[in-house]
Amino acid sequence: WLKATSVFEGLALHHAATPPLGPARASSAEFLPARRAAMTPSKVAPSSTKMRVGPGKPFPYGCSQAPGGGLNFSLLAPGSEDAALLIEGCQALRLSAPRHRTGVAWHVEVILPFSATGLRYAWLIDGSAAGTEAEKYIVDPCARVLDSRGAEAWNLRTGKKYSPSAVIPDFRSLTAFDWEDVEAPGLELKDLIIYEAHVRGFTRHPDSGVERWDAQAGTFLGFIQKIPHLLRLGVNCVELLPIFEFDETACPRTHPTSGEHLCNYWGYSTVSFYVPMQRFSARLRKNDNQVAQVCAAVVEFKTLVRELHRHGIEVILDVVFNHTGEGAWGESNWHSLSAIADSHYYLMSNGYHTNYTGCGNTVNANNPTCAEWICDCLRYWAVEMRVDGFRFDLAASLCRGSDGKILQEPPLVSRIANDPYMAHCKLISEPWDCSWEDGYLVGKFPAGGEKPRFAEWNGKFRDTVRRFIKGDQGTKGDFATRLCGSADLYEENGRGPCHSVNFITAHDGFTLRDLVSYHKKVNAENAEESGEDNNISWNCGIEGPTKDEEVLDLRARQVRNFMVALFLSAGTPMLLAGDEYGRSQSGNNNTWCQDARNWFSWSDCLAEEEGLFRFCRFLISIRRCHSQLFASEDFKRHIEWTHDSWEDPYNFISFILTVPRPKALSVPSTPAASGSQASREPSEAGTPHRAPITPVARSDAGGSRLSDAGASTIGGRSSRRSSAGTASVSSKPPSLLVAFNAGHEPHPCALPPGREWYRLIDTHLAAPLDICDSDESAQLITGDSYLMTPYSCIVLKSYDDPADAYLYGDIELECSRVQEAEEELRRIALRSVQDELVTRGTDYEYNEVGSEGQCRPLSSSVPWSRAASPQELSDQALGA
Repeated sequence: WLKATSVFEGLALHHAATPPLGPARASSAEFLPARRAAMTPSKVAPSSTKMRVGPGKPFPYGCSQAPGGGLNFSLLAPGSEDAALLIEGCQALRLSAPRHRTGVAWHVEVILPFSATGLRYAWLIDGSAAGTEAEKYIVDPCARVLDSRGAEAWNLRTGKKYSPSAVIPDFRSLTAFDWEDVEAPGLELKDLIIYEAHVRGFTRHPDSGVERWDAQAGTFLGFIQKIPHLLRLGVNCVELLPIFEFDETACPRTHPTSGEHLCNYWGYSTVSFYVPMQRFSARLRKNDNQVAQVCAAVVEFKTLVRELHRHGIEVILDVVFNHTGEGAWGESNWHSLSAIADSHYYLMSNGYHTNYTGCGNTVNANNPTCAEWICDCLRYWAVEMRVDGFRFDLAASLCRGSDGKILQEPPLVSRIANDPYMAHCKLISEPWDCSWEDGYLVGKFPAGGEKPRFAEWNGKFRDTVRRFIKGDQGTKGDFATRLCGSADLYEENGRGPCHSVNFITAHDGFTLRDLVSYHKKVNAENAEESGEDNNISWNCGIEGPTKDEEVLDLRARQVRNFMVALFLSAGTPMLLAGDEYGRSQSGNNNTWCQDARNWFSWSDCLAEEEGLFRFCRFLISIRRCHSQLFASEDFKRHIEWTHDSWEDPYNFISFILTVPRPKALSVPSTPAASGSQASREPSEAGTPHRAPITPVARSDAGGSRLSDAGASTIGGRSSRRSSAGTASVSSKPPSLLVAFNAGHEPHPCALPPGREWYRLIDTHLAAPLDICDSDESAQLITGDSYLMTPYSCIVLKSYDDPADAYLYGDIELECSRVQEAEEELRRIALRSVQDELVTRGTDYEYNEVGSEGQCRPLSSSVPWSRAASPQELSDQALGA
């Protein structure tokens, strides 16, 4: 479009016919007549042939609406001497300083004699702008909307190369989205249960049952239709793999067997950082015009955020600022940061790009200009898109200075942590990059300030739990440390257990099913040598698929053992999508370039409805019902270790977690409000950390307390609440006993005397006996010990007061609510883009001052609080 002949031959735009917005100056923008652009979108013929040009403003970056009805364009381009702006259908504008230059930013305001919505635009810098070098048309790195030419469908290979262009947006998609008064859940970091998922993979499988599958499967709208699954599971936060625009065709390899083109499935090579992935949008929808289609991804992503928020689920984005997709695989058919200011945006060494990321072109994140661009991008997603947080991929690279060395206090990390517009955001680092050892910062990633902001993916939790559960001897002490929140990593720098994001599996590596089924990776289908060789996995006796019942039974136990360790540990748990039903990747531990291999199978999930899925949601419910045993901000815990010896290398460990009573004469039978705190007790030197804990409100629990009325039978005994609804201070507080036998021998677990213990979990037992859905129906365990089979774990509960008994899922009530949600969400997913935009021009309503519940007048003692009369205002002006 930049080289074609303009279809607006009648415009005859030239410098003499286009006066600037202000007084004419010698340094005003010049038209470059040699450069004309085609108008592909059909437009109404303009009523005027004049285009006006003004100096513009440096902020906001990218393309924005100017107050006078024009368009403002701004580009951060340090070190450049020339710049030109090209708009589709118009001649190029060559800018000049100082009129169009402030600091390192080029800027210009343009008023066109026709609607500019949907037009493409590009920048030229230095030699390209001056005409002394070959033209490099630069994609605006702050563009809000993109036209992804050559990528009209996922991984489409038609001979056309991926050639993105920045687009002047329909600003209604940015400013007039209807949030329908839905607010973000506002959860605390410690209360999150994170679910890592890929937008395409979550609903692309043919068995997903998504309405209008051809258009919506694998899109933001398809994801919306599956929110009820997240509600049933009990998670309250989704962490989405990269959803910024990327080129999935940037993978030149083919499948060695089928010959089909592989793809950049994960998306960790960002093209445009402000633009939602275009192929995650159901673009061709009824009643949507061409402009609406270009902006559809923005609207549909906002719709996804709104609906997740409406159902109490927060959104964290996996963001990639350690490298970009520019120049990937040697392609040079589009240009952006490198053509603007290579050494400012990328870490260079002897004139070449550095590679601390394994993907090349490491970003110069702590350069002032680059850091400003990154923070501006994050603000956009936090404020305009209303996401709740960010997970920073290979975040150790964001701590490197211009010489490539790790900085103790990297400016970018401090800026992000202290940015007032991101004060509400959860910040999570992947605290390593591909340069070892200096790039491994687990437990050492900068916290961001006096009040720690950054949590970490705790790779040591993953590795330790894998070693212990598969039976590696001598790991007992380290396993106990990880269960208690990894104080050795986070306590010294002022962080708490919640800053440890605990996980067993993630998108890169084995799935949980493959972790217990494969000893070695099976990655031949990638047509490359890639993937981690040291997976700390165990195939339970046979490599890969098998029909051996004993091996399959052991694998199923191990999966459940891992789940217990994940959800009953102090910290913030993260579950990989598909692990709740045992999704397998057939041993591939690096599926970055596979498509269908990564898809979530809804029929397989349904087959595990009464098996692993039920077990997983039960654990989440236990965690939420007893959240203050596991979701904490400090390392004080009431924990008693009950196994015989720490020196015994055999992997058996047992402990009791206790919820202490508040120091009062009685305990209410109804739970305290969520977030309430009891008094804290200091930890004793040399003993486990302890903390008193208060109950959680049932609305936050994921389960519910049993009925207050009448008598109840608990494990074969009868008990009744007092009519006053209180428990005697003599009643013992509820406790959970957790034990792991991660070895090949049966092992007894001692039961402390003086209490009755009821079994909630035994992973040795087959479903449905492996768990108990309520405390009342749990089996009473008699005797002074419980014999545990090899490779199993148990969870027992002891309580005296029926007020401490929980029902871990009201299935009938839940089913009716989920069905209602499914119907409503399907209806929302079928709306048009225009249906999601408000007509009043803003996304909020104004309230009259002084109305009930709104603003109140200031005290009359404030001298300027009373409205002045016109005469008084005139007198004051004359006096001044």
